[in-house]
Amino acid sequence: MTSELENRIAAVVLRLARVTDLPAIYRGELGYIRQWEPQHEHGWRMAAERHLEQWVEHFERLTVADIDGQLVGYSLWREEQGSAELCTLHVGEAHRRQRIGQKLVEAYIEQARSAGLKRLSLDVRGDNPARLLYEQAGFAQVGVNARGYLHYERQC
Repeated sequence: MTSELENRIAAVVLRLARVTDLPAIYRGELGYIRQWEPQHEHGWRMAAERHLEQWVEHFERLTVADIDGQLVGYSLWREEQGSAELCTLHVGEAHRRQRIGQKLVEAYIEQARSAGLKRLSLDVRGDNPARLLYEQAGFAQVGVNARGYLHYERQC
């Protein structure tokens, strides 16, 4: 690993989200929709209030990756039927491949473990390279959900 990458990794601070982070999270989610599911952008925008409600309802589980005061990534999970479900994980394009996603996944696992949850789950598009990140973190594909996303699980 280069010392430059090591320095960037060391500079990443994970923290709880602040209300002032919500516009950047909105832009991150919209960017995902535009890149991976552009046909759903209109519907996603129409449901923006529902998304905001979910972010606020689970605000204590909204983790931000920060470098020098700049939000570079985030993740959100919720407790669902006794397990921890990862709702979203995003790293800004300029900051990918710097292990920020890995740090966010590790934080999700540790937070779920601390909450006493034993099973973790997430859904991801089959063509999304992030699925490799989840597999490296010990998640295994156990099925496909109704929308065609791959469903992954792992135990704490």
